[in-house]
Amino acid sequence: MFTIRKSQIKAALLLAAVIFISAALLSSFFIYFSPQHNLIAVSASFVLLAIIAFIISLLFYRLFTGSLMKLSQQVEEHPLVKPGNQFSDFMDDLPLGVFIKDGQSRAIYLNTYMDRIFGKSNCLNKTPYNVFDKKTAGRVLEEDRRVLAGESVMVEEVLTDKNGKDRVYMTHKFCMREGNAEPLIGGISIEITRRREAEYKLRILSKAIRNSPVCVIITDPDGFIEFVNPAFVTSTGYSFAEVMGENTNIINSGKHPESFFREMWARIKSGRDWQGEILNKKKDGTLFWELVSISAVRNREGEITHFIAIKDDISKRKQVEDALVKAKEKAEESDKLKSAFLANMSHEIRTPMNAIVGLSSLLGDSELPLSEREAFSEIIKENSNLLLQLIDDIVDISKIEAGQMTMRPAKCNIGSLLEDIYESFNLQVKEKGSRVNFCINEELTDKNLYTYTDPQRLRQIIINLISNALKFTEEGSVEFGCSLKSDGNILFFVKDTGIGIPHSKLDLIFDRFRQVDDSGTRHHRGAGLGLSISKNLAELLGGSIWAESEKGKGSTFFFTIPYQPVHLSETGTGFKPGFVSYPRLKGKSIMVVEDLEVNYKLIEAMLKKTGANILWAKTGKEALEIFSNTPFLSLVLLDLNMPDISGYDILVKLKEEREDLPVIIQTAYAMNGEKQRCMLAGCNSYITKPIQMEQLLAAMQQCMLQEN
Repeated sequence: MFTIRKSQIKAALLLAAVIFISAALLSSFFIYFSPQHNLIAVSASFVLLAIIAFIISLLFYRLFTGSLMKLSQQVEEHPLVKPGNQFSDFMDDLPLGVFIKDGQSRAIYLNTYMDRIFGKSNCLNKTPYNVFDKKTAGRVLEEDRRVLAGESVMVEEVLTDKNGKDRVYMTHKFCMREGNAEPLIGGISIEITRRREAEYKLRILSKAIRNSPVCVIITDPDGFIEFVNPAFVTSTGYSFAEVMGENTNIINSGKHPESFFREMWARIKSGRDWQGEILNKKKDGTLFWELVSISAVRNREGEITHFIAIKDDISKRKQVEDALVKAKEKAEESDKLKSAFLANMSHEIRTPMNAIVGLSSLLGDSELPLSEREAFSEIIKENSNLLLQLIDDIVDISKIEAGQMTMRPAKCNIGSLLEDIYESFNLQVKEKGSRVNFCINEELTDKNLYTYTDPQRLRQIIINLISNALKFTEEGSVEFGCSLKSDGNILFFVKDTGIGIPHSKLDLIFDRFRQVDDSGTRHHRGAGLGLSISKNLAELLGGSIWAESEKGKGSTFFFTIPYQPVHLSETGTGFKPGFVSYPRLKGKSIMVVEDLEVNYKLIEAMLKKTGANILWAKTGKEALEIFSNTPFLSLVLLDLNMPDISGYDILVKLKEEREDLPVIIQTAYAMNGEKQRCMLAGCNSYITKPIQMEQLLAAMQQCMLQEN
């Protein structure tokens, strides 16, 4: 309570004494230095001034102490703050602040709570300007003015306690009136610092959840949705209104068994956390994978009131994982396929080589009958062709892998091409005494069909398909043909009644190194490259290839190439390769440029019946010397791989000296672009090793026709 302290009375008396003494000294000083003075006058003046100062000091003391006593009496007499008042004691026990201010906004009462926080000595009898900063003081005075005018004020304010710490209060101010007494300002302050801090943290967490890139779902204990963040809306396509109050089953994809969710709910309802991957469904039906973490929220009694689910879309991660698994499986499968391919390739190479090497050694036995020698020779030839075909397939695969396989379109008589293929295979079928009826489907084949395509590669595809059909058909029929379709494509087909292909293998047979039977006990030979090569060639020609088959009932292979019409005026017959009789070259000179004697001996034997004079040049230098010394040279068979000068450079020099000299390139280099390079340099024909007699004689015949 407010009281008049002894220190205040002492201060008032001291002030009066100072005034009295000061006045006396000043008066004495004045009288002493006055021109008219004597001892009696000075003494009288001193006494008079002392009396006057005493009277003034006494009056000042009465006025000062009277005012304080009056104010103290007024406060002491107020029933709410009078010491010993039960209500006052009650306010001191409250866990909140209570204060009273007079009409001049001076604090005249603080309860114990306010004293503990702010200190009475810092606030009592002081105006807001003595307690707060200027801005806060102005606000408080304005609020007090409104209260004295009869208004009740509720304000949230930040105040600094006696230790310099900011605290947040919710303050209610009201006017206190009792009879005609001066109105007072009463106030109650409730500290809400912790609540505001909690609200601030809650706002931060709320903002974090709303801006989080992962989905957040809050449900009741039964799984009905009470909250979702914007990431959920973006991820699933459902709006907030569409899912509120709905069960989480709204995004259930149905791809998990019931036991999966049964175990999940059993775990989280027991209060334990759950984490796992769930395949869910968006509003548009799109399936997506989520990594889900679910936790329970309990009240003070330990009861579960909510579940919080944090969900991260891991669809891309799952796709990468699936791709890695598939890549791993594919790599493992590729490794197995390559191993099987190498084993098969070794078998396919060694088998014909066994026949070639073994039977070749027997041919030197002079005691063998001529008929056996001829049979052995035929077997050697057949196995040599098989080995050559295998080498050609490997070269083609290498070209395709390297992207060096190019097409050379030319006008092609489709009917004539099919007839040639039929004749070559029909002869083989009859010689083997096969029980297969081999034919061209006359009804579906247009024999007068011309188009622009690569005849060599088209022939290669058809031959591969027919070879496969005959290999897998022991009896029945193999037919092939083609027809022009309305979509602008030429459709070719090869149909057989052989063993057929399981439906599950139809997508694999065109892959390189793949065969229907990859086991070591398979009955049919082959490297497994033909269909892969055919597929790539068909696509390079601008078409596609596919198969239809049923196990045990045969297969039909189809492929297409674009139809590019050829005008009838362009369909000259030209030269048709095939068997050519020995040309009569008696008296003519032919130079064979070949560094290997065995190759020269082979060519010499092939040309023996022509009657030509054969000249052998072992090096490029010898070839140029023979050329200079033989002005009537008729033909040159030139190998590209020479030890001193490349065959290409030899060709250029020969053509520079004699442009009309026929030159046939015979080489083991069969890579893409080599033939075109040589043809541009002026060679007349180009054949690859191993050299076939019919091929060599046909090339010579063609050169002779050009020369004539």
